[in-house]
Amino acid sequence: MIAIPIVLVLFLLYLFLIAPKKTKDMEKYKSVMYAHRGLHNEERAENSISAFRAAVEAGYGIELDIRLSKDGELVVFHDDTLDRVCGREGKVIDFTSEELAEFKLSGTEDGIPRFADVLALVDGKVPLLVEIKEDAGNSAVSEAACKMLADYKGDFIFESFNPLSMRTVKKGLPSVSRGVLSHRYYEYEQYKKPLYFLLQSLLLNFLCRPAFIAYDHRHAKAFSLRFVRAFFKAPTLAWTVRSAEEEKIARENGFDGIIFENYTP
Repeated sequence: MIAIPIVLVLFLLYLFLIAPKKTKDMEKYKSVMYAHRGLHNEERAENSISAFRAAVEAGYGIELDIRLSKDGELVVFHDDTLDRVCGREGKVIDFTSEELAEFKLSGTEDGIPRFADVLALVDGKVPLLVEIKEDAGNSAVSEAACKMLADYKGDFIFESFNPLSMRTVKKGLPSVSRGVLSHRYYEYEQYKKPLYFLLQSLLLNFLCRPAFIAYDHRHAKAFSLRFVRAFFKAPTLAWTVRSAEEEKIARENGFDGIIFENYTP
């Protein structure tokens, strides 16, 4: 009979660790179609003003990535290094926002945009899904984002792979919904460490109490993802969906919202 109390305690502990926080405003965000890094294609680079303008004109929500430049400005760029998108060596943090604006994205005329300029362009026309890019133990990006968005009149929510970043957001803008990004880390050799097991199992949710979960749609059968959806009715977003067929499957697997690219829904 001792086993029953032990199992009960472990189950209650699991509930405490994984529990999200329900927020009323997620009703208007959970079913949005979010253009991943803007509505980019061969002519419009990812995370560019052109891609964001196209998303606004098409009426899609926008998912984008923010990080800091050398001079402390928030800029919109996914990678920490410049080589993949800009074709040059160096890290984003090693250049000022003015210098980054001159670095052309994927051979287009667009440079790396400041987050402030993107906000001015969007101006509340479509909702934003803002992904925080910062290292563990460094809250500079999330703190700067809270400060900049405090007076923004449009709709926005936050997300990050780092629950500590979302904890900072929780403190800075407690009324704004935040979510954690995750996937099955253990399917990749470099992530076979205890920390990543906790992340893929959503066992660090207690650090920030996310309002939603954004999960790799290819890993829709992950137990913790299905559990928070079934037990807590947590909203879930699918990333990154790249075709109408993938979207269909993601919806069949229970995802509410879609983060998409490479096709027009």
